[in-house]
Amino acid sequence: MSKPTQPGAATQRQKALRNALLLEHAEEAELVALSELIKTVELQIAETYAIRGQPCAGMVLVDSGALEVILDSTPICSLSPGSIFCEEALVSNALAPATLRAATPSVIAVLERAVVEEQLDRLPHLWETLDQAWRRRILSARLYAIDLFRELPLEARLQLAQAFEEVDLPPGTVLAQEGQVLDCLWVIREGQAELQLPEGEEPASVPLRAGEYVGELALLEDFAQTATVRAPYGLRAMRLTRTALREALDGPALAEVEAAAARRKHSIL
Repeated sequence: MSKPTQPGAATQRQKALRNALLLEHAEEAELVALSELIKTVELQIAETYAIRGQPCAGMVLVDSGALEVILDSTPICSLSPGSIFCEEALVSNALAPATLRAATPSVIAVLERAVVEEQLDRLPHLWETLDQAWRRRILSARLYAIDLFRELPLEARLQLAQAFEEVDLPPGTVLAQEGQVLDCLWVIREGQAELQLPEGEEPASVPLRAGEYVGELALLEDFAQTATVRAPYGLRAMRLTRTALREALDGPALAEVEAAAARRKHSIL
């Protein structure tokens, strides 16, 4: 059951919002404005708010009670008042990383992304704040999952995250064409692409979702792509070009990326 935020609650919410990593550098006036956009939701015992793998409307703050975080039908931890869940949903159409279920009667505060986006005109610096935090906290972590960048020190990954260009791709865009050379790395930020499998295989394609990537070896040499990747419905992606890579990394870091690329290429050829 949803309820509007009570006037006195907004002040307490400002402190809770400051604990969110994506908002740690937000201006105080922005936190005040965001606290007024929060929706209060009351949950009965065993009531579910978010389901793993399904879109999460926004960032969740636990006001009172206790909520179970569930993976594969098994509770893995409990969230107490002051805890934050699915923070990334504030800046992307992120899927819930786990199921969230009330272990006791609970109250949560939800800051919905759609509501925040409606207010960006009167919060001119907020999107830049959120984007920079997303690059530092989320994109840099995702780069660690890519073989080429796993051995880079954190500072180098942070510099690399700043070198990506955000691009909105229209429906039908081809990110990579089988047999053709690609000259950049794509990381999906929002939306979904489709990787087409060889003819005769079922299913005919597999989805690539937020955080997945295409073309890492293309950053360093003309490497023919092994599959076609399309964005049938359009998507928002982050693009790293060869030039941006070399400008972002110093000699030792670039040498490590080149060595990792050689190992990766040897493993797939």
